[in-house]
Amino acid sequence: MISRYEDCLAVLRDNALFTADPRRLRDAGALVPERSGTLAPEDRAPVRELLTDAFRAQDFGQLAADVREFTRHLLTAREGRTETDFVADLAVPVASYAAGALFGGGLARRDGFLDTCRDAARGMTAGATPEEAEAGLRARALLSQMLRAEYRYAHGGSDRRGGVLRYLRLHEAERAVALEALTGALCALLFAALNSGPRLLGNALNALVRTPGSLPRLATANGPRLTAALDELIRYDSPFQAQDRAVTSATTLGGRRLAAGDRVRILLGSAHRDPEVFPHPDRLDLSRTPNPHFAFGLGPHACLGVPLALLEARVLLTEFAAAHPDATPARPGLREPHPTLRGFLTLPVAVGRRP
Repeated sequence: MISRYEDCLAVLRDNALFTADPRRLRDAGALVPERSGTLAPEDRAPVRELLTDAFRAQDFGQLAADVREFTRHLLTAREGRTETDFVADLAVPVASYAAGALFGGGLARRDGFLDTCRDAARGMTAGATPEEAEAGLRARALLSQMLRAEYRYAHGGSDRRGGVLRYLRLHEAERAVALEALTGALCALLFAALNSGPRLLGNALNALVRTPGSLPRLATANGPRLTAALDELIRYDSPFQAQDRAVTSATTLGGRRLAAGDRVRILLGSAHRDPEVFPHPDRLDLSRTPNPHFAFGLGPHACLGVPLALLEARVLLTEFAAAHPDATPARPGLREPHPTLRGFLTLPVAVGRRP
């Protein structure tokens, strides 16, 4: 278990010595199924490079405007209510809509897309009932079909509004990327967005409503102040609490000898509370700078969806704070029982009318 910030940073930076791909170990034993998030860089580089270029080519300013309009519609529809489940009523639909809009085509507008995303997200949580888990499997299969169908016909639309799918459709031949590998990676990214987005948003809102004065402060933040606030919310209660690595050759870390083949677990949540790096680490400080968290990973295994996650947080949290600056916990939220992921199954919040 690696818990100190500097030790965790050393592991995350050295992908050659601490690999996320157990296939690179000569004595790894039984092979594990390949997943896009754990392939060695040389195996997934072409797909990752193409996806990275596709993300960078998108008009995130327009995407933010679209997501903001959708968010305001959700908030307006709930005017007059005295309580809302922030996760089910806001975080899941906003994360789903944002992912669909970024991918483009007609994905976000497809009949049943948001409802299917809701079922998929609920089925992927550790607290899902057998019925919810089964519904989640069906939902993910349906989302895969939707995504592949939209990809097949993603030639239309302008360069700036066509989305990730259109960019990939137009450039796939240039990179000699196998279609199945590309669409498989797209499905994995969509599921990751549905998996992590609501967790990040719920954790952040929970911290805000439990820290007096934080919501009004966030509502008026912009520019560097808003960036600092979001970084602090992510550091304070990250959706990813741990990552696993395997040692490729004998080394020493933190005064301990590690042998080739040893497994290590990086405790991100612990590293983000290291007082040697973050003064008063248990305090939510929306103006904290610098804030060198690595909640989204580093290097070749850094999360591709960081821009989307930050956009969702920037839009939903500021819009909610402006609409309900006096929101408070209605009841304790129900945490998801998961060993490495941190989020809420429900987060009841007491709200008033929009000012």
